[in-house]
Amino acid sequence: MINKLFFLLLLIFQISYSQDIKIKEKELFKIFRKTIIQDKKGIIQINSNPWFTDNSNDNYFKKDTIIFRNAKSYNRNYCKIINWNFYKENALIIGDADYCNEPPNQKVTKPKDWIKLKTYNSKNDLILELCNQNKLVEKFKVLSVEENQSKYNKDQSDYILKLLRIKNYK
Repeated sequence: MINKLFFLLLLIFQISYSQDIKIKEKELFKIFRKTIIQDKKGIIQINSNPWFTDNSNDNYFKKDTIIFRNAKSYNRNYCKIINWNFYKENALIIGDADYCNEPPNQKVTKPKDWIKLKTYNSKNDLILELCNQNKLVEKFKVLSVEENQSKYNKDQSDYILKLLRIKNYK
């Protein structure tokens, strides 16, 4: 009995350690807005507010489940990343970077990298569409958003966004 109680308490502690949010459209855009840091209007600083994911072996393009982080304090143990650099709560630039070669580099932004986000609810799921020049480029189901206290700034939160790629959307 004591073992079962201990296991139950351990499970509750693990679940409550970080906050997993079943997200709504308004809340997601509020989170994106909170993570935008731009010192000057009209200038997009790609290193100030990226959400990033591992792109080793072209993971961003090949995997179904993609995990984005916005934490400046997160220790990246991979070289190649894809950045979503928000300059508006519903607009971003996709960056393709390699941080393990000297000097670290990011590919030049092209018109196809400027993305407008659209969202809608489908069967209690939040769907995130990435559009370029009014054409659908990618489509994801938002699986979860995890909020943690920032290690970098105690007054802010760090987020982990888990997405599931939706194929066959055309």
